[in-house]
Amino acid sequence: MLHKVENAILAEENEQLSAIMDQNLAISKYILAKQPDDQILNQITAMLGVDAYIIDSFGRLKAKNSTADIDEELLAYTSKDLDLINMEEPQMLFDCYTIYPLKTIDKLTRRFVIFAAIPAKKSAEDLLISNMVNLLSLESLQVHINVKNERQRKSEVFETIIAQPIAKESFAGILKLNGLNIDDQYQAFAVDEARSQNTGNHQFVMHRVADYIYWYFNKIKQPVILMNWNFKIFALVKETPDLPDILPDLEKFLLAHFPNERNLIGYTMYQKSLINFQQLLDEADKALDTAKNRQLQKPHQYNPQQVTDVLRLVPKKEATIFIAAVLQPLFELKVADQEQYLSLLMTFFSSNESIAKAAETLFIHRNTAFYRLQKIEKILDMDLNNADDNEKIRLAIQLYEIWY
Repeated sequence: MLHKVENAILAEENEQLSAIMDQNLAISKYILAKQPDDQILNQITAMLGVDAYIIDSFGRLKAKNSTADIDEELLAYTSKDLDLINMEEPQMLFDCYTIYPLKTIDKLTRRFVIFAAIPAKKSAEDLLISNMVNLLSLESLQVHINVKNERQRKSEVFETIIAQPIAKESFAGILKLNGLNIDDQYQAFAVDEARSQNTGNHQFVMHRVADYIYWYFNKIKQPVILMNWNFKIFALVKETPDLPDILPDLEKFLLAHFPNERNLIGYTMYQKSLINFQQLLDEADKALDTAKNRQLQKPHQYNPQQVTDVLRLVPKKEATIFIAAVLQPLFELKVADQEQYLSLLMTFFSSNESIAKAAETLFIHRNTAFYRLQKIEKILDMDLNNADDNEKIRLAIQLYEIWY
């Protein structure tokens, strides 16, 4: 009789295990086919008989099965009261939900599944739920990889342009492929850790700081593009007029998670299009240097100190009108002649109006440079020896270099 009972129990357990394996296989196929989270949860709900929800590390609802109601009290609790970043074990919520942290490489991008049921007591049910959590962890890992890849791809676009500038048209095309518009307005800030002396440790800290900056901006629902330049973190923030409000909170957030580090922040309030992102980085970098030199604890705002810095404050529309008013006759020439004359003017003024130095820089004879300057004067109907004309041409050239 005992033998028969044992066989019956084993047969039942084998049947349960077989059913669990079949269910796991079905869910795996959905995940491997990259089905939407809602569809995956529909399949899981059909198997478990309970509603299921996926939330992110901010407690925000990301997916649910189609028949599940949205429990606003539950979502308010997960977003405000749970320490999701540091949650490692399942927890019961409101005596009718159980939340399970999904495994991931980085806890900052972790997601969670909530089942509208208390923890299972039967071994078969518990095993089934554990397997569902593991399968969702696999799917969550793919989400994490996709997010990381998208961030890295955008960062590399700008890091590459810094290292090797390209034509505006090519840059615009690359940005479009990455879902960015070259004419969108951005601001920038820079972050550096001031205490670390070891290069390897500094880079490790900066890598983790970048992860937390992404998390912070994701929490406030503000897109941000981060890049590494000169061992510092630089951020481009789209159309944000309140950086002075955001950055003090970010500084406190970083201090809370990096209590032994000293992360300094410099930023620029001026907005520029993405084609001029290097100017934004330069302004943020100067503000960061000032914060370092003065040992400032709070984020420091960029203040223009050079003439070119002031000229950058001139809106593009007004700058373009002035440039055209002075240099338009040059723009009507053939492209090759335009580039030749504009290059000579830029070099001439940057060489303190020394024809000899300008000619040497451009690898042309001094007489050639002199002849071309005379021709430019004739084309523009202006005289470089006249103070007013000289000032207009110099200013137009400086604005042209800034905006074009």
